[in-house]
Amino acid sequence: HNLFEAVASIVKVCVPTQPDTVENTLLPPFGQILERNVVDFLPYTFQIMGLLLDASPSVKPLYTQLFARLLTPELWRAQANVPGLIRLLRAYFTKHACFAELLRSNMQAILERFQFVLMNRKTEVAALDLLNAMYQYLPIEFYQQFLKTLITVLLTRLQSSKSPKFKRDFVVSCSLCIHKNQSVIALFNEIQAGLLSNLLLNVWPAVLKMPLRTDERKVCVMALAKLFSVEELRQNTPLVGACSLGLIHLLGLASSGKTKQNGEEGSDEELENGAGQEYEVSFNKLRNTDLPGAAAGLAPDVPDLHSAAKASLKPLGPVLLQLAAATPELQPLAVFLQ
Repeated sequence: HNLFEAVASIVKVCVPTQPDTVENTLLPPFGQILERNVVDFLPYTFQIMGLLLDASPSVKPLYTQLFARLLTPELWRAQANVPGLIRLLRAYFTKHACFAELLRSNMQAILERFQFVLMNRKTEVAALDLLNAMYQYLPIEFYQQFLKTLITVLLTRLQSSKSPKFKRDFVVSCSLCIHKNQSVIALFNEIQAGLLSNLLLNVWPAVLKMPLRTDERKVCVMALAKLFSVEELRQNTPLVGACSLGLIHLLGLASSGKTKQNGEEGSDEELENGAGQEYEVSFNKLRNTDLPGAAAGLAPDVPDLHSAAKASLKPLGPVLLQLAAATPELQPLAVFLQ
C-alpha cells in the first residue's frame, strides 16, 4: 500500500513538469498488471491510472487501447476493483473531448456495469459514485437516451433497499442530476404520473435532515430551487412545507442538533448476483489520487451556498411567507429569503 501511495505522490508532483517521463515509466507495468490480472495490485493500479490521466496534458494511445479491457465483467465482479475502476472512468469522463467516440460507443456497456454493481448492497454506493461522475463531467447528450431507464432502475433498487444510506445517496445523486440538467425533471412524471411529488413528500424530507457533506448539501439545495420552479410542485403546500423544513436544516438556519439516522442499513440477505461474492482482496483507497481542487466535490460551481440559495430560492419567498404564518417552524427560511 505504501509503495503505491508513494507512486501516487510522485505522479502528482512530477506529471505537471515531466508528463512523458512519468507515463513512459508507469504505463507499461500497469498494462502488464492488467494483462496478467495481478489481483493484489489492480485496485491500486486503477486509482493511479485515473490520477495519471487527470494530470497528463495529452492522452496516450494506451488509454484508448485499455478501455475495452476496463469494462470486462470479470474485473467488476471483484468488489475491491470497483471503486478504482470508477475513479479511472471518472478521468475518462473528465477528458470526454478526447474520448468522445469511445465513450459514446461504450455507454451501454458502462451503464450495464453500473446496474451490475448496484445490485449488491456492498457496492451500491460505488454505483452511485459512477452515476455522479457521469452527471458531473459528461455532457447530457452522451447519456440522455438512457436516463429514463437509469431512473427506473434506481427506483426499483430504492423500493427493495432497507438502507437509509442508500436513500441518502439516491437523493444526492438525483439532486446532482437535476442541478446539472434541469430538463430531467420532466422524466420522473413520464415514468409515472405524480412520481416526483411522491418522492419529494416521502423520500426527500428524511434525507434532507441527515448529516450531509457540504458539497452534498449544496446540490440538494440547488436541485430543490429548480424543482420549486415547477408550478405543480410549488403549489403543493404539504410538499413545499416538508422540503422547506429540510432546507432549514441544509442551510443551518435552525439551532437544533444533528438529526439521527433512523433504522439500520440493509442486511446481508440483500446480497444478490452482483459484484463481490467471492473471496478477494479488500479495497484500500490511496490518499493522493485526486488533483488539487477535487475537495469541491459535487458542487465546484457553488462556492457559497447561502448566497446561491438566496438567489435561486427567491421566487419561493411569497409562498413561504404564507406557509410560515401558519407554520412557525418555517419562519427561519422565510426570514432568510427576505
